[in-house]
Amino acid sequence: MAVYTSLSDSDMRALVADYYLGELVAFQGISGGVENTNYFLNTTTGKYVVTLFEEFQPEEVPYFLDVVAHLKHKGFNVPAALIDIHGERLRIVKDRPTIIVDCFPGSGLDSTNVETCRQMGGVLAKLHTAGEDFATHRESHRGMAWWHKTSDAIASQLEPEQAQLLLSQIAEFDAFIAEQPDLPKTTIHGDLFYNNTLFEGNQLSAIIDFYNACHSWVMYDLAIVVNDWCSDITTGELDKAKYKALIKAYLHEREVSPEEVLAWPYMLKIAALRFWLSRLEAWHGAKHDPERLAQQHDPLEFQRILEARVRYTPSLMESSL
Repeated sequence: MAVYTSLSDSDMRALVADYYLGELVAFQGISGGVENTNYFLNTTTGKYVVTLFEEFQPEEVPYFLDVVAHLKHKGFNVPAALIDIHGERLRIVKDRPTIIVDCFPGSGLDSTNVETCRQMGGVLAKLHTAGEDFATHRESHRGMAWWHKTSDAIASQLEPEQAQLLLSQIAEFDAFIAEQPDLPKTTIHGDLFYNNTLFEGNQLSAIIDFYNACHSWVMYDLAIVVNDWCSDITTGELDKAKYKALIKAYLHEREVSPEEVLAWPYMLKIAALRFWLSRLEAWHGAKHDPERLAQQHDPLEFQRILEARVRYTPSLMESSL
């Protein structure tokens, strides 16, 4: 279970007492996350989620809360931080920045299908449009500077073929992006895997976990979604029906530029590399801690996706036909 900071009954009661949430009924740690500690919280007024940020300092968190508040104002079902009795939305609990948010109906997907991919494509396009007028432009903490630094640090620990794949793809992307400095950007989710959504049946009910949000390329965010929602993780290959449904729905809601069409193959590859690299970093960082290692995602899944995209990347526009 990904609960890195344990809260006792008295800890949770003290936290709940500072909100307009009634009395504590029960709480339970949430498994599945690898970066933050999360608890389901039940009180006499409803069900909520408590998040303790394990990697961010208190001054870093407001940006992410502002992104979510912006999108909630635009009409999206997203988990905005609740305000406590002191008028604050961010607390410090056990030395960790902490928030409480509403718990939305629905549950996580066990897997995607053509219909859930279609819905995600349309909503993602609307999300990208909604993010265009968010005033604060924050670079990703796992963007280009991070992947250069991390790849240099970790390459020597990889097999030669892995290191060559990693470094050559970063060099290829560097060369491309140097020639395309004006690719459209917006405020993106940055981690919109299908386990960061809630569905009621095949109906999308909420998008959660905006803690990789940043100002970045629109096509990069779309590529992150495609790689996760439309790939066979055992082979890395795209499911063509899922891919076509997602892209067609996206293009119905948002017009892409010729430069974005050109960038699409590069974005699919660098988006796969980013998550392969973050998983490699986490895996190598935890390999001497069996308990934490067991909580990490398998880096090989995204190595296979990257290798598949190197072999073949589909055209962006062919799915709109």
